[in-house]
Amino acid sequence: MPCPKCRVEFEIPKKGLAGLTVRTHANEPVPSVLCGACFTDERSLPATVYCEDCSSQQQCANCGILLELATTEVGEKRYCEEHKDKLKNMHCVDCGINVCVICCHKVHGTHNFDLIENAIGPCSRSIDAEIEQVTSRIEGFRGVAAQLEAENNNMLDNIKAVELEVKKQTKEMKQLVDRQESELLHKLQSLKSAAEKEVKSHKDTSQLAVSKMESFRTSSLELMSKGSPSDITQAANNVHERAKELLQTYVIPTEYHAPSYKFTPVNIHRILELPYTFERNFIGQVVEVEESGNFKS
Repeated sequence: MPCPKCRVEFEIPKKGLAGLTVRTHANEPVPSVLCGACFTDERSLPATVYCEDCSSQQQCANCGILLELATTEVGEKRYCEEHKDKLKNMHCVDCGINVCVICCHKVHGTHNFDLIENAIGPCSRSIDAEIEQVTSRIEGFRGVAAQLEAENNNMLDNIKAVELEVKKQTKEMKQLVDRQESELLHKLQSLKSAAEKEVKSHKDTSQLAVSKMESFRTSSLELMSKGSPSDITQAANNVHERAKELLQTYVIPTEYHAPSYKFTPVNIHRILELPYTFERNFIGQVVEVEESGNFKS
């Protein structure tokens, strides 16, 4: 009858259940024997399991798993699809599949084949090699990921540094503009003060002339209205001289025109109409640097 666990057929002992072999840990092989399936000069793993049907070959845990997978497949996969009652206990090396004995001789007779338990070693080593290649590739991708992360961090640090430089340059430009504005306003204030001083000087001169002449006129009119003929004749010469002096001293100036000023700005509108190039840019430029240290255009 088939084993209820691995479905391998076995003969019932004459003693019935009492005659069946009891498998315990005490009966397991001591892991001092090397695996008979995958042992090579480069590979020497201790044997920890063995098959009760072929216990002459003791195997490592990995080969034991492969053997178990090969001999305990679920359902009908472990039986030949063509010969339903035959187990797939042979492995065709050329086709890479497990077959039964009949198919092995009929279909795969010209191929390289072996018992599954004997093929476990090469298959195990092949799987180990594939795992090693994939593991190496995994480590390679991990290295790429780490390098990308480092490059990303460097890029972020670089962007931050350039951002600080742009802000610094912009701040300096603003300070320069503010300083030029202050200088222009100060100059304009100086011109304003000078112009106001000049206007005041002209006004003071005119007011003084009016004051002197009004005083002369008032005194002269009083002389004419209240003075005796003797007083008038006596003072006439003095009045003439005083009038002459006033007219010579206080001459009506030409029409005064206050100074006018004009601000001539930089033609910012023309600059803004230009394409965004170095001609228009008055702060700086952000460019990509090649690995050689040159700038990309």
